[in-house]
Amino acid sequence: MKQTMETDILILGAGIGGYQTFRVLEKYLKKERLHRKITIVDRNNYFTFVPMLHEAATGSIEPTHCAIPLRALVAGTPHTFCKASVEYIDPKKKIVKTSVGSMSYQYCVIALGSVTNYFKTPGAKEHSQHVRTLDGAMRLKHEFIHTLETCGDEPVTLNIVGGGYTGVEVAGQYADLAKKDLKQLYPNTSIGIRVIQAGDGILPHMSVAIQQKVEKRLVRQGVIIQKNAKVTHVSKGSIEINDHDNIKSDITIWTAGFETLGATYMKTGVNDRGRIDVTGELHMEEFPDTYALGDIANIQDPTTHISYPQLAEAAYHEGTYVAKHLVRTLKHKKTTPFRFHSKGQLMPIGDWYGVAQIGPFVLFGKFAWWIRRTVYLLFMPGFLRKLRIVFDWTLHSFGVRDVISVDTANVEEHTQ
Repeated sequence: MKQTMETDILILGAGIGGYQTFRVLEKYLKKERLHRKITIVDRNNYFTFVPMLHEAATGSIEPTHCAIPLRALVAGTPHTFCKASVEYIDPKKKIVKTSVGSMSYQYCVIALGSVTNYFKTPGAKEHSQHVRTLDGAMRLKHEFIHTLETCGDEPVTLNIVGGGYTGVEVAGQYADLAKKDLKQLYPNTSIGIRVIQAGDGILPHMSVAIQQKVEKRLVRQGVIIQKNAKVTHVSKGSIEINDHDNIKSDITIWTAGFETLGATYMKTGVNDRGRIDVTGELHMEEFPDTYALGDIANIQDPTTHISYPQLAEAAYHEGTYVAKHLVRTLKHKKTTPFRFHSKGQLMPIGDWYGVAQIGPFVLFGKFAWWIRRTVYLLFMPGFLRKLRIVFDWTLHSFGVRDVISVDTANVEEHTQ
């Protein structure tokens, strides 16, 4: 029988929210000389900066630019990392069941994120790619390069399901790739890119002016925007739209949405959308020692009673707040409730073109793209890591994208 492991503070999930919680908490525990052990649990042994994955999938950046080994994060500290999948959380008994055994805690931070939502579309999960995980982004990259290498002179069709932030970012990257790098590397191959949006416009959460500007940009790059179109079936090599139109699809990329699975981890405190309800202090009402943040948490604005958006920016600030709240709790001090005020939206559309909405100001083009890259760089830990990434990005601007893909599932060993 597996022994129950003990820790003071347990962080479940090393996405942006969990990662930021650890970074801030580790610093403040050391500063305040509070001797508490933190244990991070994640099914991967690395943190992934999800907003950059579509760039890793298209060779614009290296996979290592958006992934940080968690062992390196805890090295030289009294804290630890455990590679495991979370199976069940019991906030009453303060025990978490994982794939490697049970863990007891004094405080727990649930930051388990979300998963791709296929909306029960037949064949979507089996026959489409996504960019929500590093594994998924690398599978997409391999599939795309494999298709280019085996298509002969036939045109390659790429369909992106969903015209929200991720769908538009993915479309911009592939349009940029097709317009520049592929003309050099695959001069006889043409790429058809289509964004399929169920609503009447892309980027529904942004202003009409931004929607129109971005759409014009994509159309000029050769992207087809198909609106009021719902994908009703996905097959290998084709997709069905609105139950009757079948179109060719060599590669289908699903970016239509995500869902939270709180009910799979807990029997209490989860609403009908699969999110864990928390107070203004980001902990559960009945269990103040158990916090939740990021996509899996339902956090409401105390004035409007509207749930805060499930954005990377929000998760980052929630992680900072939870870390500080925990330290103040350990020191028996009160903390004002959490408030989230977005500083703006930063969205790249291919290389060297972006949209930056900062308060009432909206910027387009190279400067907006540069702001977004700079903000990302500042988020990365360590001076040497930052320096290496800047060096790699600078070299990349003088060459073509990385189109190497290693199919580890079919590696054959050869002896000389």
